[in-house]
Amino acid sequence: MREVITTANLIVGSDGATTAGGSSIGLSTAQDRSRFNNLRGKSDLILIGGNTARREPYKRTPIPLYILTHGSLRLQPKNQLVKQFMMPVADLVSQIARNFPPVDSKLPINLLVEAGPKLLQEMIDQGLIDYLYLTINHEKTGENQISVEKLTTTFKLAESEKVGSCQFNYYKKV
Repeated sequence: MREVITTANLIVGSDGATTAGGSSIGLSTAQDRSRFNNLRGKSDLILIGGNTARREPYKRTPIPLYILTHGSLRLQPKNQLVKQFMMPVADLVSQIARNFPPVDSKLPINLLVEAGPKLLQEMIDQGLIDYLYLTINHEKTGENQISVEKLTTTFKLAESEKVGSCQFNYYKKV
């Protein structure tokens, strides 16, 4: 079984909104997108939930995309790198540790979680997230507000940088 290092990435508005106009894209900036793509470049696999798959553009991804959902409807059918699962999230992480190619490698698997707040909070509550990149766009507001304080309770702020309207925070699990 290989080690799975889980890194989550999330952007929120100044009011804790996770979407603006129904998507996280409404909160994003060019600098945020650059950091987002940099995280993807260091990852082996992306994990999202069904709601994120329905709301966000994942028709193409540079690395495999795993969707954890409660329904059997095929999400993102045009993306050839998609696999869809219906199981508890901890079981999926274990399955990734056992079966993600190459199976015989000794290197850890870098799992990037781009899930929405519900799945992300569930993974945090179960201790499944090692690192959290949280961008706060101080100029935008929207819908689907969360408590940033609750989200980051089990993390220690390791780095913080303000660029333009965004605060880029990097947390490590305590």
